[in-house]
Amino acid sequence: MESTVFIREAKVLIDEIKTFQLAYLEPEEEIRKGQDLQRRINQMFSGLQNPTLPSAYKLRDAAMSAGFQINQIKLSWLAQFESIRS
Repeated sequence: MESTVFIREAKVLIDEIKTFQLAYLEPEEEIRKGQDLQRRINQMFSGLQNPTLPSAYKLRDAAMSAGFQINQIKLSWLAQFESIRS
């Protein structure tokens, strides 16, 4: 996925994750929305080509703080580049 597309889509998804965390939903709606967000998180990270993007770290943090899962390989990849930046 092109970096500019990833940045734009990550911002939208982060906002939706934060909204989801604050929402009071019926159980069925919460499950459906949670599954949709998880699918989109998976798609975003599978398309990530540039692990140095700050939006990738922001998306990771937002997703994990909301209890969503991220592929361990992508987490390792991000951690490698994060340690280089520090």
